[in-house]
Amino acid sequence: MLIFSSSGLAQTSSEAVNLRTATSDSSGPNLTTPSPSLRPEDVGIVPISTNSPSPTTPAPVALEESDDSPRSLEDFFGPNEGPVFRTAVGVNLLQPWSTRFGNQSIYSKTIFNPGIRYDLEAGYNVLPQLRLSVEGDFIYNSIHSVVWQNDTRYGTGSLYQVPVLFNAAYHYLSQGPFRGYVGAGVGANWMIYQSGTALTEVGTYTSYQWNFAWQFTTGFTYTIQPGFDLDIGYKCLSMPSPNFADFGTSHAMFNHTAEIGLAWRF
Repeated sequence: MLIFSSSGLAQTSSEAVNLRTATSDSSGPNLTTPSPSLRPEDVGIVPISTNSPSPTTPAPVALEESDDSPRSLEDFFGPNEGPVFRTAVGVNLLQPWSTRFGNQSIYSKTIFNPGIRYDLEAGYNVLPQLRLSVEGDFIYNSIHSVVWQNDTRYGTGSLYQVPVLFNAAYHYLSQGPFRGYVGAGVGANWMIYQSGTALTEVGTYTSYQWNFAWQFTTGFTYTIQPGFDLDIGYKCLSMPSPNFADFGTSHAMFNHTAEIGLAWRF
């Protein structure tokens, strides 16, 4: 025979009520059924049958067009065709000049001191490699001494030269600022030979004469800025058969010049 105590049932019922109350406390999880007005997405639930929203594709960004275009060598070194103006100055060495007077019985040799040469040249680059030009120069050398037969004499004297030449030069183009060149020219040379009494047998002597002349030149240029070059070169100017009044047969005269100059290409 089973006997149940009412007091035990009452205590159990009371503990169950307390447990239900504790589980619905605000500090615990909310077990309340969602409101019908809320969408599944609002509570973080996405239905399986619903596709996820596709990502938004950003609008293409328009690139600004650049005015920069590939630069040519002329942008860095200046024009290769067109007018050119050049000027230069240098030291001129005139080789001793020998001649014979009167039936070639009297031998004479004139020795010159180092002198100066100044150039002005106007030209045109008809091709990037080919330059044609007209050149006018001034050259001065004083006389050191004159040898008459076996007698050496010292005194005052000078030789002035004003050559006018037509030149052609070939320039080696490069990818950098250095460019070599080689050229030649022909023309005439206005020569003034003066000597004092101590240098000659005939007293003070002066002669003015045009003589045929040719020239060889070589060197290199360095572009300082586009169209503006530093020019360092060598020139050999020669008169194959110089003719002066009262002089007999003469050997060729040679001028050797090392010079530095500037050139503008337009």
